[in-house]
Amino acid sequence: MEIIPSKPYPTNSRAELRVFDKLRESFVHDFSYLAFHSLNLTRHTTKRFGEADFVLINKFGLFVLEVKGGGVKHENGIWYTVNRYQESHRIQDPFRQAETALHAIQNEIRQSCEFPHLRLPVGYGVIFSDIEWNQKSSEWDRNTICDRNNIKNFERWLKRFFNYWQSKPANKNGLNSKNIADLKRFLRPDFELTEPLHAVLSKLEDSAVQLTEDQYKYLDIVAANKRVLCSGGAGTGKTFLAAELARRLGDEDTSVVFVCKSNWLRCYLEPRIHSEYVTLSTIDSALIDKKRVAIETYDVLIVDEGQDLFNLEDIEVLESLLSGGLKKGEWYIFHDVNNQAGLFPGSDENQSKEIMEYLKDYAPVNIPLTTNCRNTKNILDKIQKTLQLDMGNKGTGTGPEICESRATTDNAAEILKNEIKHLLSYGVPADSITILSPLTYEKSLVSALPKQLSKKIIKLDDFSVRSFPPAGISFSEIKNFKGLENEVIIVVDLTEPIPLQKKSEKTNHYVAMSRARGLLCVIWND
Repeated sequence: MEIIPSKPYPTNSRAELRVFDKLRESFVHDFSYLAFHSLNLTRHTTKRFGEADFVLINKFGLFVLEVKGGGVKHENGIWYTVNRYQESHRIQDPFRQAETALHAIQNEIRQSCEFPHLRLPVGYGVIFSDIEWNQKSSEWDRNTICDRNNIKNFERWLKRFFNYWQSKPANKNGLNSKNIADLKRFLRPDFELTEPLHAVLSKLEDSAVQLTEDQYKYLDIVAANKRVLCSGGAGTGKTFLAAELARRLGDEDTSVVFVCKSNWLRCYLEPRIHSEYVTLSTIDSALIDKKRVAIETYDVLIVDEGQDLFNLEDIEVLESLLSGGLKKGEWYIFHDVNNQAGLFPGSDENQSKEIMEYLKDYAPVNIPLTTNCRNTKNILDKIQKTLQLDMGNKGTGTGPEICESRATTDNAAEILKNEIKHLLSYGVPADSITILSPLTYEKSLVSALPKQLSKKIIKLDDFSVRSFPPAGISFSEIKNFKGLENEVIIVVDLTEPIPLQKKSEKTNHYVAMSRARGLLCVIWND
């Protein structure tokens, strides 16, 4: 028997996997017998989306098999599955499932207009792979049921099953080899279509959302401690955790100040943290904001992108904001001192590490975030290989290959133009694309684009970042985009890093490349 696909689709049903193996062992070398695993049904009569566990096609006709593992219970017309702990959960009537799936396939075939004269013999059955079936009812026929005893000699049961349905008056004709080949091609055709890039990115985005939700477990650890240093590479969810912690504490009527360096990050978070008890400030505006809300000191201090504030002047400001200061107060500092220090004036890697040692004197709990919940494995591998910097593990799955180009002064703008056109032509939404440069817009490669294209690119600012992403391709300096991300990142105006380059000289590369959730495009300068 030929089974399509040749390996079972991923499934949590051990019963389905067992039946798959039994089908493969049946009618060996007779490829006039076909079986499809997990056939989608687009015209199901009772469900928006339907699926048949197994569909069989052979000279006897077309048949649907529904598979149920574990125990089952039927009570007052309701079906239940029963696990080994005798816990029961309601399920659909398996006979009804098989029958409606069969009808959906019949309707699909009839409405296709490809089989105008075909009188299709059909039937359905239910496989209870783990139990012995000894129940009688007018609602089912024992010949349509395969239990744990029947499955031991599955081919023999199949022959009896086919003969049972062939005995029905409407099923006398059977199918010839052409009918079988045509139905195979119709129900599960062989073809090759390239998955649209935008569809790949959409799936990766769903995965990233799920992984980000996994980070909630860390909130309980953070909330159980009064002072926390939470470290993690780009993409490990630091900003997400910091914002969620602020929301939760604000809901408890606790006065919270959330401090960061970047005004863009503050503007981005403002519409996402709705609480009268939470004040969002940059380190430069924190003292003024404190007066504005008429508060002497805050109950809790939360700092995001802490490595940008690890200098004596900013630490003194943080001390003055918090009730009890850093020594006795409640504070949570999220940072990446190992990889992202030194982007802003007044901070460098050595001073950041000194401040870290200073903070450790106040006995904070150290929580390392190691699971990357933003980037694909391709992006993680590229950054780790190119920069020799840690990006955490896991990622959101295998995504598109990195788009990497090396440009000269003469052809760089042309390469960027073609890259943008390529992305848009493959259905990638414009708002999913952000161009990052260490330079201002006017000095960056973007300014050399044809006017027709450059005028469509939105320069991010304090206002537009509040509703990020804007309705179009966006541009930002790398240092201002910390804490933010987008589906597609195009990095320009950076030279390709070399293996012996100092870590501090790779910070722009690290921050820019790690902003991409799904696709990273890099145009290296010569």
